[in-house]
Amino acid sequence: MSALNISQNLKIKQTLSQKMIQSVGLLQMNSQELSEYISELSLENPMVELESEAPADEQEMRIRKLEWLAGLDEQNRAYYNYDREDSENTGFMENISGRRTETLSDVLRLQLLSGHYSPKEMKIFDYMIASVDSKGYLSMPAEQIAETFHISLEDAESYFRILRDLEPDGVCAAGPRECLLKQIDKRQTCKNGDEDWDVERALISECMDLIARNRLPAAAEKLGQPLERIIEALERIRELNPIPAQGFDTETALHYVTPDITIVKFEDHFEILLNEFAYPKIRVNRYYLKLLRSDCDRETKKYLSDKLKQIEETQGHIERRGNTLMELAKFLLERQRDFFEHGEQGIRPLKMKEAAAAMNVHESTISRAVRDKYLQCPWGLYPLSYFFSAGLAGEDEEEVSARRIKLEIRKLIDEEDTKRPRSDQKLCDLLQEKGIAVSRRTVAKYREEMGIGSTRERKTWT
Repeated sequence: MSALNISQNLKIKQTLSQKMIQSVGLLQMNSQELSEYISELSLENPMVELESEAPADEQEMRIRKLEWLAGLDEQNRAYYNYDREDSENTGFMENISGRRTETLSDVLRLQLLSGHYSPKEMKIFDYMIASVDSKGYLSMPAEQIAETFHISLEDAESYFRILRDLEPDGVCAAGPRECLLKQIDKRQTCKNGDEDWDVERALISECMDLIARNRLPAAAEKLGQPLERIIEALERIRELNPIPAQGFDTETALHYVTPDITIVKFEDHFEILLNEFAYPKIRVNRYYLKLLRSDCDRETKKYLSDKLKQIEETQGHIERRGNTLMELAKFLLERQRDFFEHGEQGIRPLKMKEAAAAMNVHESTISRAVRDKYLQCPWGLYPLSYFFSAGLAGEDEEEVSARRIKLEIRKLIDEEDTKRPRSDQKLCDLLQEKGIAVSRRTVAKYREEMGIGSTRERKTWT
């Protein structure tokens, strides 16, 4: 009898464990994953009927939510921007609206069509074009083409010359140096050689390392040119494009990032909106429900009962997921109110265990709720993990947000005299005056993480 009781208890624990696993799994899903899960469920459970339209009494709220979520496109454009933040190409914008634009490969192949090349030659070109990297460079040696297609080295080199004469200027170059020099060649050809680019050529050919470190006086000395001429040459070089693939569509389509939560700021209050319209609602098919309640055979009744139970459990898990996200959003709005009021400078240090304690759940629940989910607010689209920042200890032992330190560093650098940029030690001292105790090494680390150059690299000479 004792053994029987043990067996029953084990069975109960296993059933609860399965329910818990499903609940945890749904909590971890973002809106898109949940939508896919529900669609798959509808395929294997005949009693599932997906609700395509909201009931009449929910229409007003749905419209209201979708109006605020309409701002999603603009945030996605910023979130998925290319290397240059001020890029004005339309290819990316067409991706967002769902239309594919031409890839660099498409453009190169289209130009080759006018050359009337043989099938074998086009096969070689296709192979080479497929080897062009994400920046538009083709760095493979000619020997590789000669060996792969059993042609002479001279013929292989001719294929490289053909590709490097295509548009955009500098495409298929071996690297940035050759790319820029090819663009200078094109400009001089268009101007019939009237413009003097000798200093620019010399800077690119001999002083790329000095340019990268902003050591313009050293470059001037090396080339025997006045500093003013070096500065002028550098400005002309900056008009060239070192990334010829920029502005073209990628082979991999970009996807929307759908926020799970939207926080809207009104004049006197905030409103939290859970994006429940990113996934379909589940309801029970009336035909099968009627069949279940009829005098059907035992096997059919058990099958339909199990499927109905699956629906009810899934609906409960989805409801708990929504409640958890809503509670988490309320907690974030309360604890990060300065952020929602004033922007990123208002972010405060916060740990997941604080949210867990406030919501009376385990810390792992917060971690799962945060995973791969986004929050939309007036300041942009942010991953939920953004609001749980790591901290550093200050003089008063209070934690100071790492992101806030980065914002302070950027602000200090933006305010500096570019002719006399602040050193990392000076930035460290200024942060100390603000009550933020960090080492010079930490300042340098954060500066590099933000992609900000060193003192020498930020210095301007005019």
